[in-house]
Amino acid sequence: MIRINLLPTRRAKRQEAGQRQFLLMGLAILATIGLIVFFHLEATTELEKAQHDNTLLQADVAKLKTELGDYDKVRGQREELLRQRKTIQSLETGRTGPVYLLRELSEILSPGKGPTFDRVTYEETLRKDPNAGFSNWETKRAWLESYTEDNMRVKIRGSAKSNEDVAEFLKRLNSSVFFKDVNLDATAQAAKGSVKFVNFGLSTTVIY
Repeated sequence: MIRINLLPTRRAKRQEAGQRQFLLMGLAILATIGLIVFFHLEATTELEKAQHDNTLLQADVAKLKTELGDYDKVRGQREELLRQRKTIQSLETGRTGPVYLLRELSEILSPGKGPTFDRVTYEETLRKDPNAGFSNWETKRAWLESYTEDNMRVKIRGSAKSNEDVAEFLKRLNSSVFFKDVNLDATAQAAKGSVKFVNFGLSTTVIY
């Protein structure tokens, strides 16, 4: 009987099958890496495009600001002018004196401004009473409601956030060259909903 040894052939087939499996695994890994690289490049491209678009938008905004000016600053100036106008209009109802007195009140209640004062007299007053000087004040914390004048004597009614704000307003009136003998007639606590404030009345003599 003739015997044929098939073991080397089977071994070779198994090796060949194993090699094919390794080759397929290698191709699968390469394909996976390729996909990862592709999606990474795609995401990087999208990010760079978004950054480029954002840079262009910022340049357009800067250009518009240059052409139109600072919108927030312009809006703030407009609101301040409207506030001054409203203050003057509310005071004009009962006025009998010169309009520059109303303008002086508007300056006293305007941010960054203050009363018209004589510096020498003001400094002498401070030497006598350091607490008599007016300070850098948030002027919107006080508002006026009426102004009446009779024979150089003026009565002013208004409201403020606190008694300290009323005191600051009186200091400014006392420092002004247009007012003298400023007296606080009355104050009263008031509230509108949850907002609390102080109503006040004062009298003073005007100089013109």
